[in-house]
Amino acid sequence: MNNEIVASLPFIEGRGGFFCRGCLGRNLFSGLDLGELPIANELLKSSEGSLEKFPLHLRVCSECGLGQVADVVTPERIFRDYRYLSSMSTTFLQHASDFVNQRVQEGVFSPGDWVLEIASNDGYLLKNFLPFGIMTIGVEPAENVAEISRGLGIHTISEFFSSRLAIELLTKYGYPKLIIANNVMAHVPDLIDFIKGLAILCGAETQISIENPSLANILIGMQFDTIYHEHYSYLSASAVATISKNNGLHLFKVDELSIHGGSNRYWLRSLSDSGLVDPSVGSVVKHERESGLFEASEWKHYSLKVFKILQDFRTWLSESTEKGLKIYGYGAAAKASTILNSINLEEGLITAIADASLEKQDRFMPPHGIKIISPQQLFTEKPTDVVIFPWNIKSEIANYLRANLGEGVRLWCAIPKMHQVEI
Repeated sequence: MNNEIVASLPFIEGRGGFFCRGCLGRNLFSGLDLGELPIANELLKSSEGSLEKFPLHLRVCSECGLGQVADVVTPERIFRDYRYLSSMSTTFLQHASDFVNQRVQEGVFSPGDWVLEIASNDGYLLKNFLPFGIMTIGVEPAENVAEISRGLGIHTISEFFSSRLAIELLTKYGYPKLIIANNVMAHVPDLIDFIKGLAILCGAETQISIENPSLANILIGMQFDTIYHEHYSYLSASAVATISKNNGLHLFKVDELSIHGGSNRYWLRSLSDSGLVDPSVGSVVKHERESGLFEASEWKHYSLKVFKILQDFRTWLSESTEKGLKIYGYGAAAKASTILNSINLEEGLITAIADASLEKQDRFMPPHGIKIISPQQLFTEKPTDVVIFPWNIKSEIANYLRANLGEGVRLWCAIPKMHQVEI
């Protein structure tokens, strides 16, 4: 459906209704309509299977700068059996280790303090606290992933975080010294209840660290492949400041990070704490305004550029296949699903996709059942060209592929435009 037509329709899908799920404003405009796509991390068990599709349409709140898609798919369906493991990337592991070491070196922890991580995945971050004797609790709704974390000795609760769970944790353990919520606020349909839960657990000495890819980077860096159903919301500093203030918290600092292709780390504390606000908050908010984040015209232009990128990628695949090249993918990530399903990839244009995760191997990527193989199998099949889908860690992957496939293989990324990856 044409973007202009969609933008004229009332936003009625899901619990989002006519409202921004952050500030409850009514002024939402169309950012990017990708049509109907399958759930990104639902992988086929057979090459002959098919997956249910759902609308995937990014809208942006002109009042607070929050991006959102309709919550037409329940969190229970997406996250109870989850295939993404954070520990598969050495880049993410190092990022987590550096974060913990810095917090410990700051000397903020005293005997009896504890740390809460929401969406703790396989324990890739919390395990770094264990050598220091700091008590940790993880909240991870995906039971298959939580079991991995428990195997490391991390107390992990298999529930979705909510204000109700926050009250239970506070009653049993008191206020945590640090709350970590990395790449999870985007996954929450009810943002207000999530923030209220954080506020409940935020004592006088509690700090909250929230990391998420920036909506501004999605716009400026053409990172549209990070739009998928499990990302209900797309954060900006403007939106986080508004949502926090409305629900008992205070954004006092923003760290701009390179991880995930450009993320913000939002530092929150209790609204009753009247400490100074770091200049970084005003600086990032100003940058968001100047980038056109709140302007429908800027997003309309963005949509045209996205569809050009998709068309160029499809043309490259077709022409390369006609030349007899052996094209494979690397990284059966949600990013790959968004791109391949947005172009409705024809069968045979990509031979297979390699992925290091045992959770994904021997499954199949829609739309036409592209087999997910191990990296070792990729190495034996000698591709001429490999498309790296997780562009946010492309250097890590490119070095790994070059070391195992030699200098002859060509490596590619489709974001921010089709280009060959040089090491």
